[in-house]
Amino acid sequence: MRTMTALSTITALALSLAACSAVAPADTGKTPDTQPATSGTPAQSEGPSEFGEAVKNSRGNLVKAIGQLAGTSSLTSNVVTSRFAVTDLVLDPTCDSGFSETPANGHYLGIHLNVESTPELAEEEFPWVSFTQYDWQAYDADGKRLNDPVGNAWTCLDSSQQLPAQIGPGQSVSGWIVLDVASPTGAVVLAMGESPVGWEWVY
Repeated sequence: MRTMTALSTITALALSLAACSAVAPADTGKTPDTQPATSGTPAQSEGPSEFGEAVKNSRGNLVKAIGQLAGTSSLTSNVVTSRFAVTDLVLDPTCDSGFSETPANGHYLGIHLNVESTPELAEEEFPWVSFTQYDWQAYDADGKRLNDPVGNAWTCLDSSQQLPAQIGPGQSVSGWIVLDVASPTGAVVLAMGESPVGWEWVY
């Protein structure tokens, strides 16, 4: 089965889907009002976790600080399959690929991660974890989601600096993910696979 968060408070969480209207609402030409996500309160816990207290914000994401541990686990057994931490967030990092392009949205944002996968990951239907640009969302300081956080980010860093696209069982790796964002301040969210809950960091 696909991996999802190791926090026991969210393993049973199901994603509810609202019914969609057959007709899209007319475009008024106005920017919708948005509010920043608030930190919220700790979620109900079934016991202590190595990943700390589960605090969700108004977007339903788990709030994490730089260097704070997070992780994934098996959907079927709740065994930890990976542990990771965002160790740095750098706005406009120096690009060293040799073929970097200007950010399509205004700024590159470098996200450095340390990742360790466990041997138990080998028992999963898909025995790897992934942290590519396509697993991330970005929000501005007002809480509005930014379009296309990938942009030209793939051109910025040399492959030797980038986190591997897939990380298999029993591996320890460090590297960078780069996003292409329109806002110099805001938040980024790691939303892996089909998990209804993500992890969120302010930058």
